Amino acid sequence: MPGPFTFPRHERLTRRSDYQDVYEHGEKSVGRGFICFVVRREGVGRKFGLAVSRKVGKAVVRNRVKRYIREIYRTRRPQLISGVSMVIVARPSAAALNFSECADAIDRLFRMVEVLGE
Repeated sequence: MPGPFTFPRHERLTRRSDYQDVYEHGEKSVGRGFICFVVRREGVGRKFGLAVSRKVGKAVVRNRVKRYIREIYRTRRPQLISGVSMVIVARPSAAALNFSECADAIDRLFRMVEVLGE
């Protein structure tokens, strides 16, 4: 039985067209190490995607940053509001951040784009 801290498949952005929609119509917020794009749409539910380019580093570094982002989203998921699609893009400076610094940076972005429902 899935709990509140899972990352179910129906909440993932999977198609390129979904990402393009969020990039083109979304609100952009830039922070330390990450960029957050958010589109608010009622009735769609919550959707999440991430992008980590080769500019961030080699495969080991990129995969570590992706694990950090997914874990931060997974643990913050119960507090996030519904009806938003969001994409977190890692900047090259994200490679130098440890997990707690990534969590602080992403939490700050979530507060800036007002997706935390407290």
